[in-house]
Amino acid sequence: MYDFTLKGYLNSDVATVYQAFSEPDILSKWFAPGNLMVSQMMLSFTEGGQYRTVLVGPDGFQQTIMGTYQEIVPNERLSFTWRWDDTNDITKVDVTFNTLPNSTTSIHLCQSGFAQEQDMLSQQYAWLACLEKLSLATRNFSPVQHQAYAA
Repeated sequence: MYDFTLKGYLNSDVATVYQAFSEPDILSKWFAPGNLMVSQMMLSFTEGGQYRTVLVGPDGFQQTIMGTYQEIVPNERLSFTWRWDDTNDITKVDVTFNTLPNSTTSIHLCQSGFAQEQDMLSQQYAWLACLEKLSLATRNFSPVQHQAYAA
């Protein structure tokens, strides 16, 4: 199995960053890599609640992501499953938020359980692109390191 970890900093307080992961209006602004956009987003942001997000490209190509929120600790941690609608492969995403001085937040995102390395690499690049958009929604994300692992 393959997984990756992204670590970085956002020049925004932890409550704002957490809200960007939990509020559909904010989430839809950044939760699509590159030139993709969120066309539909449905979520029940509770432990055991499900989400479904439809991404659409400029050419009309659509992809759907779905999963279940497994753990929610406000302003500290999120854990949820991740599955593209065209596959049965389910991965897990863990996100940790930490408050730092000067209204800065560190973010640690790990996605694990990939059967194929190429799928892991594609998803890693997609998250990096999404986090760039998150920086615009919360201001100034600067990744400090990312790692990929094979088990």
